[in-house]
Amino acid sequence: MKLEVTHKILTMEPDLARSAAHVLRFLDRTDLVHYDAVRVVAEQSCSGADLRFWPSLEQGIADNRQILARLTEELRTAGTREFGDLLLMPQGFQSKVFHTMAHLLDGFFGIDSQFYNLLEDSHWLGPNLRRQIEADPEYFWLVTVVGTLASPAHHALAGLRSFEK
Repeated sequence: MKLEVTHKILTMEPDLARSAAHVLRFLDRTDLVHYDAVRVVAEQSCSGADLRFWPSLEQGIADNRQILARLTEELRTAGTREFGDLLLMPQGFQSKVFHTMAHLLDGFFGIDSQFYNLLEDSHWLGPNLRRQIEADPEYFWLVTVVGTLASPAHHALAGLRSFEK
């Protein structure tokens, strides 16, 4: 069985080749996720000057928010409804869900990251960077990559969940 995970990653580089190299270097060096193979999907990647850029970026952010909403609902279903409930949360499934939520909120890249902003180490887009992209769109790239785990059952990521569509 093979697991494939798609990520949209924002970079600031003069062209797709350098943006792709930046993303591949990042994925090679990150401690949290290690894929057996990563491929850049050039036809789904685009610069800020491309009409597809903003809809694709906004969809990636919406996908991240949807993941957070699902995880929040899972915790709510398990009985976590307010901050005080965290003090009683058992170690296990619930704490792992909470941990995944924290990673999405604090900017740690992970298997559940649908959109990732390398410039701000974030799953979102800050207002200053948005203005910078709008002013010089050709220098910003949204690079789509697919990470593959050839045999996830024997991999360190086995058992981790992904909300990959």
